[in-house]
Amino acid sequence: MKVSIIKQDNYDYNKTKETLLKTLDNLGGVEKFINPGEKILLKPNLLMKKKPEEATTTHPNIIKALAEIIVDQGGTVLIGDSPGGPFNNLMLSTIYNSTGMTEASSIKNTELNSNFGSFTKEFKEGVILNNILLTDMINDVDKIINVSKLKTHGFAVFTGAVKNLFGLVPGTNKAEYHVKMPDINDFANSLIDICECVKPSLHIMDGIDAMEGAGPSGGSKRHLGLLLASENPHYLDLAACKIIDLDIEEVPTLRIAANRDLIENFDFTKDILGENIKNLIVTDFKKAPANSGNLRNIPKPIMNLLVDRLKSKPIFHHDICVGCGDCAANCPPVAIQMIDKKPEVDYDKCISCFCCQELCPVKAITIKKPFLAKLIFK
Repeated sequence: MKVSIIKQDNYDYNKTKETLLKTLDNLGGVEKFINPGEKILLKPNLLMKKKPEEATTTHPNIIKALAEIIVDQGGTVLIGDSPGGPFNNLMLSTIYNSTGMTEASSIKNTELNSNFGSFTKEFKEGVILNNILLTDMINDVDKIINVSKLKTHGFAVFTGAVKNLFGLVPGTNKAEYHVKMPDINDFANSLIDICECVKPSLHIMDGIDAMEGAGPSGGSKRHLGLLLASENPHYLDLAACKIIDLDIEEVPTLRIAANRDLIENFDFTKDILGENIKNLIVTDFKKAPANSGNLRNIPKPIMNLLVDRLKSKPIFHHDICVGCGDCAANCPPVAIQMIDKKPEVDYDKCISCFCCQELCPVKAITIKKPFLAKLIFK
């Protein structure tokens, strides 16, 4: 399978639609992915209540242009995601408004998801997950188009096509995954299980304004000017990571996908359509300040002795904190308590999943990497 990469300098609506049509042509044409009468879920990254210009969420003009393309082909559109926190109308309506999805849904025959139910889907091929709790909205559609955002990630190193589908697990149920799978390798396997289970028909990545550093929400906007797409989420993530100078061994979902034979014989020269990827590589793209190193070859008894010394930890800046309590409410191991409207963390309970940092609305949480880890992982 191929990966399409097309340069686009901004989010101008007409230009975005034109680039998306070129992208679909690169991959076989609009008719290959959209049939008249089909209802298609557009699954953006709607991590939290953020404005589009903050580069935390999928830009609404990409979703709106895709919706118009689908409707032009005789289809109908559902826009939906399940961010961290409660999966209900009150939470989602504020996120839809802030991220620009309400405006994106103004295209005819397009609606925002209001089905907040869930169901369990059997997946016998799963390595970690054989029964997966998913949002019921996927039963309301014929196909899924996964529309991710190119970002770094404190726990998973990179969040793109595969990681974006974690948003099909209902709201607060995501915390259970972090508690049961604090090891990044198990967690990455579970992300791949979810991806392989739901099988979107197409994966598109917003790399026009990406996020570097303390992603997925606390980092800095980095303009790349690229729109990427593929039928294969692993190849799409592989190409995106090549552009931001992340090796396959550094990214757990990529490394494990390769071990599961989901990435085979990808040629960065022959399998990229559009741009020459060699001309797009950014060597100074900032990584997330967490444990992006590779510990899998260290003997387990030694690793167990080292883990507390190597583990990155969230640091809470009370001078920035607004006392909203989102960090405490969404901490999987319940390691955070609000005392005098400020968060206090029990580091003995902390599993370094960084959900607190991911969901902090004011970037009051940073990630501290121990000096020993900096030496090992430099």
